[in-house]
Amino acid sequence: MSVQRVGVICMFAGLAAGAVVASDWEDGYADYQRRDFPAAVKKWRNVAEAGDPNAQSLLGEMYAFGQGVPLNYPEAHRLLRMAAAQGVAKAQFKLGSMYEKGLGFEKNPAMAHRWYSLADAAGHPEAYKDRQRIAAKLDAKALQESDRWVGACVKRLYKGCE
Repeated sequence: MSVQRVGVICMFAGLAAGAVVASDWEDGYADYQRRDFPAAVKKWRNVAEAGDPNAQSLLGEMYAFGQGVPLNYPEAHRLLRMAAAQGVAKAQFKLGSMYEKGLGFEKNPAMAHRWYSLADAAGHPEAYKDRQRIAAKLDAKALQESDRWVGACVKRLYKGCE
């Protein structure tokens, strides 16, 4: 078999795999809209692990709320972090909320402010007011550290933000 033929076969295999992932995302979203959460989780799990940030974000929220899966904050955090690292404002906002409320770990207003700030910078519609509300509870040093952290996180394109 020629190298060219192998390349063509690999290209079509990759396209087919991408089509399956896209189909699973769309089918899972339809399940989610119908509130058939177990079916959505089943379809989105592979899509999320393949790196789709929207599937990671929504699946992370499902673990945070126990929708279609047992409540699991560590798994929610893991999935939301993967989505947040790809710039998904909704995932960044949810991480802020988890830190603010202490869901899965101790309450941490400074980390909540950091994640709300990232979500605000990425355009999340609710992040600004939550960021401001938390900022009122922090001292000047914590706010400076938060601004530094957010700037470094954005500069690194959301990689290694924790």
